Amino acid sequence: MKKTTFLENGQFYKGNIHCHTTCSDGKLSPDAIVKAYQDKGYDFLAITDHNVFSHYTCYNTDRFVMIQGVEGNLRAPADNHREYHFIVLPGPDGHWEAAEGEKFAHGERLEIPMLSDKASVQAYIDDLYRRGYMVMINHPFWSRIEYDEILGLNNLFAVEIFNYCSQILENMGESNVCYDALLRNGMKLWCTAVDDNHNDFPLDSAKCDSFGGFVQVKAEELSERAICNALASGSFYASMGPEIHDFYIEDGRFYFKCSPVQKIYANGDVRQIHCAVAEDAEHPLTEISGELRGNEKYLRIECYDFEGRKAWTNPIWLI
Repeated sequence: MKKTTFLENGQFYKGNIHCHTTCSDGKLSPDAIVKAYQDKGYDFLAITDHNVFSHYTCYNTDRFVMIQGVEGNLRAPADNHREYHFIVLPGPDGHWEAAEGEKFAHGERLEIPMLSDKASVQAYIDDLYRRGYMVMINHPFWSRIEYDEILGLNNLFAVEIFNYCSQILENMGESNVCYDALLRNGMKLWCTAVDDNHNDFPLDSAKCDSFGGFVQVKAEELSERAICNALASGSFYASMGPEIHDFYIEDGRFYFKCSPVQKIYANGDVRQIHCAVAEDAEHPLTEISGELRGNEKYLRIECYDFEGRKAWTNPIWLI
């Protein structure tokens, strides 16, 4: 039987689901941000200002879609170094329509509860979930949150494995170790790459925090409902640049195809399963396949292009 996270039908759409504007601590207006991402060829964007919910349907066209959302957080005591931040997006069909709590309105400011213990974090997530939203935990490395401070939290759908702003400005944007620790301990979460752009520097600056982390979502159509359904089901991959064309497991073997890259690593909950490395740029890699050991709980793949940019699949769960 073939196993994959990608929908059988549909196409890939490029988007950023973590973005800030002058409505919170970003330096560019919503108009300017939307135009910048449209000019870069993005298909969708979620403006997720800090604790200010947005629903910018005015920017929707037949070729570009806005996803409503917000970045919410808990307020930590002065002596607590942790930062629990969450991206909040509309949940998939069924969950969205059956929600018990009220939906947020455009421009509505979220309450910021006090962080006291893990139960307070769970209560915050649960409130959002009851309203019909799906919740992602942001930049664990930057937030100085250890994996066991996430382990056991319910009603999360994803973790940021790469946050471009945190990486380019502070070298704290990659959370592979935390993510794998969560997977190995049984949390079935997807992984995303995002910009988290605040645009303190011009768009043409080497320190610009836009356009460096994104998701490619395979959806049935370019609409908010289709994008959110695909995100919830894991029909996407995270990237800094490389393109992933396919990833599946069938009859005890895995198969992976991508744009030309230098390195491909297939890993799961056990140590290294398979790797491939191109000797030079004249002979890049575009695929890898191999036998499974048979005792893996999950398998996921990372690939690196010749500029060091990475792409990450979501895990395929085998148990």
